[in-house]
Amino acid sequence: MMEEKIEQYLRDERGVASDVVRRRLREKVMKYDDIAEEFGRWLEKREYESGVEVEGYTAQGIYELAPQLDGIGVFNFLVTLRDDPEGAKEMIREGFVVR
Repeated sequence: MMEEKIEQYLRDERGVASDVVRRRLREKVMKYDDIAEEFGRWLEKREYESGVEVEGYTAQGIYELAPQLDGIGVFNFLVTLRDDPEGAKEMIREGFVVR
């Protein structure tokens, strides 16, 4: 059920045409149950909660720092923070500049 909602969001709302890219985005956001559950609530309400905190950051906090990120981007960044805290904090310090 959750996978279908994420798939629909990525395909229909975000316009992600590639099956491979949609699968990777979906798998990443579902890596950790707490982050996946909060993303599921975001999909329903379109409001960031301050439930899950990773390295001192919440989804709302990430969105405030990087409003250019969409929902999947915010929650997948929480996964990045958990997997690679130092690399993610460097990205934050650099203002989320993509290289």
